[in-house]
Order: sequence, then C-alpha cells, then structure tokens
Amino acid sequence: MKKTKRRRSPGIAVRWAEKRLVDQHCLPPGSVLIDRVFDRGRGRFEDDDEPQIEGNFYLDDDETSAPDGRPEAMTALVGAAFEAATSSDLRRKLRHGQSLCVIVLVPTAAWVLPAADHFRRSFGDRWLQHTRSGPNWRGLEGSSGSGAVSAALSAGQSVVGISADVGLLPRAMVGAADLTIRLAPPTGAVVKTAIARFSGRAPADLEDAVFAELDLEDIVAAFRPGAGPQRIVQRLAAAAAVLRAHAHLKKET
Repeated sequence: MKKTKRRRSPGIAVRWAEKRLVDQHCLPPGSVLIDRVFDRGRGRFEDDDEPQIEGNFYLDDDETSAPDGRPEAMTALVGAAFEAATSSDLRRKLRHGQSLCVIVLVPTAAWVLPAADHFRRSFGDRWLQHTRSGPNWRGLEGSSGSGAVSAALSAGQSVVGISADVGLLPRAMVGAADLTIRLAPPTGAVVKTAIARFSGRAPADLEDAVFAELDLEDIVAAFRPGAGPQRIVQRLAAAAAVLRAHAHLKKET
C-alpha cells in the first residue's frame, strides 16, 4: 500500500531577546522600533504604564482596502494627508533614496501609528522606524534610541521618526534629519479626496472650519460602508457640532 506524504504546514520562528539598547545595534534591515507593547490577544498596542484604552488598533496588510478594492477610511485619509504634505519628487526620493534620516511630524498622537503604517506600505520595510506618541516605557523622551539611530545611519540604513512632538524623538535623529515632513490637520480638500477614494464619488467642497474640533478618529468614524459622500459630510458636520457644544460646556463649568 502506497504511503501518502504528509504535507507540513509552514512554521513560524519567533526569537525573544532582552530589550536593551546594545541589542538594537544588531537589528536587521527593515526592523521597526515601537515604544509601545503589542497585545496579540487584543490585536492592538498598549502602554505598559497606562490603563488599557478601548480604541487602540493595529493595521494589518489585508485590512487596508475594502472588498471592492477601495481603500479603508483610515488608509484613504492618512494617504490624502501625506500626499498633500509632500511632492511627487519627494515621495520618489523616499522610495529610492539611501541612508536617509527623515522626521514625520503629525497633527496629534492619534496619527502616529496610522502614519507609520502608511509610511511602511508606501516606502518599504527597509526603513528603521521610531514611533513616539509619548515618553517611552522608562519615562524617557529624546534620550533613548539615539544609539540605534546612529548605528543604522552609519551602516547605510534609512531611518524615520514619526511623532506629534519632535522632542520625543531620539536626539541623534533630530540632529541628523535630512528631511522634516509636517502633516497638517486635515483640510476640506484633504477630506474631500479621502471621501472620493473611500466612496468612489467626491462631495461638494468642504470648509476647513468643519474639522477644527475633529481628531483623526472623529473623522474616520463618519466614513461608513455604503454611505454616499453627502451622508459622510453630514456626519462630519454633526460630529463637529456636538464636540463644539461639549467643549463650550466644559468651559462654563
């Protein structure tokens, strides 16, 4: 009787190492340094010294586009904001330049991880990333990570720091930066582009004032599957009005 060959499923090798700065000098190309802990069970990032907050998230490669090929809301919005802040020549340099040190400043801490995900997907895994949404797990700010940055640059690797506060990034990165990209708070034109990519149709022109009180998650929450562009605009206006009213009440109390 002929024996059937048993098919082996591909295995996944996991290496654990102590979190020391000296180990970071030996990181392979494409490594990403994130000063937050990833909870695999919940599929999101958590801070060691902060309570768990519902709403943290992690973007996987297969979750950045809808079944019909259109981008997800977060992808559409962050991509439109990044394109508004950069030229085609600059984006070409980020794709092909060697041994670059780049700083990306985002509007608020809520933008840090989505911007890091966009940068990785747009410009490749060859970049060593530092993302900082606050002081790291040891309470350190710009004093940590400089060794890894200097070692990577001197070895010819490109590095990028993404934060809402340049003071949180490694000191060596700030001093060595070749480029600083500033993502401005979303304007009406940026949100209009994101809505067109998400829904397939562009709304009428949007006023910038609508987004003054809205952070990234507030805007993304207005994008719903199957919703037309005008319905998304209505939700954005309603969210802005409600948050404006809450802010006014807080000032009075």
